[in-house]
Order: sequence, then structure tokens, then C-alpha cells
Amino acid sequence: MSVPDWKEYYEKMKETAPLVIHYPICGGGDECIYVCPFSDKIWEVVPMKVSLFGVRYKVRLRPFMAHPENCRKCYICVQACPTGALRPVENPVKHPAITLIYNTLKLPFKKRYGLKFVFRKEHGERFKRNNWPEKYGVV
Repeated sequence: MSVPDWKEYYEKMKETAPLVIHYPICGGGDECIYVCPFSDKIWEVVPMKVSLFGVRYKVRLRPFMAHPENCRKCYICVQACPTGALRPVENPVKHPAITLIYNTLKLPFKKRYGLKFVFRKEHGERFKRNNWPEKYGVV
């Protein structure tokens, strides 16, 4: 099975969607899908080759905006993203390492989508399934 590189999905979203995900810093916990009120009509979780800063490319499951025409541009998903990987197209990630560090340090101070939100049981299960799909029989 041939799995596309993350850059292909990034370019597709950049062309058609109001949001873009910088996949190398996406944690894969599906927070964006979880908080989106229209998630079943917009988002899909797809396998792609991803690495963290170019080290150890692996097949991982990541969110992808498959139906961007259904997006209401409320940006609740952007606020919920703990790593800062999900951004509006007009404001993409410019410095991935700085973005990841900044958003990780900011996470405890977020009121609605803070540490309690990220450390819930469902997040942990999705994170494991999406980052090691071969272990959980997903891919």
C-alpha cells in the first residue's frame, strides 16, 4: 500500500481549505475533530508519511479537511490545537520548532482547551492509535 507524504495533504488543504495543518508538529490527538461541531461533515483521519522535524518518517494517522466547503470558519478547532499546527491559510506556521514550544508552554494557561482537555482518556487513546496505527491494527 502506497501512503502519500504529508506535504501532499498540506498542499491540498492550502489550495481548497480555509485552514492548513503543518503535519510535522501535529500531535495526532484529534482535538480539532473533537471540538468541531460539524466534524463528521468536514474532517477525516487519513494515513500519511509524517516525521517530527524530518526524523524517522512513519505512517501515522492525521486529521485532514476532506470537505472544506462545509467549514463555518469559527476556528474553534484552531483554538483547541495544543501544538499550534492547525492555522488559518493566511497565517501558516513559519517556524515549526518555535511554534511547538510556544504552544506547549501556553497550554496550561488556556482556559477552555487546556491541560485537562488534552489529558482526557479519549485523547490518550486517539494519540496512541494515530501515532502507532500498525500496533492497533488500523493501517
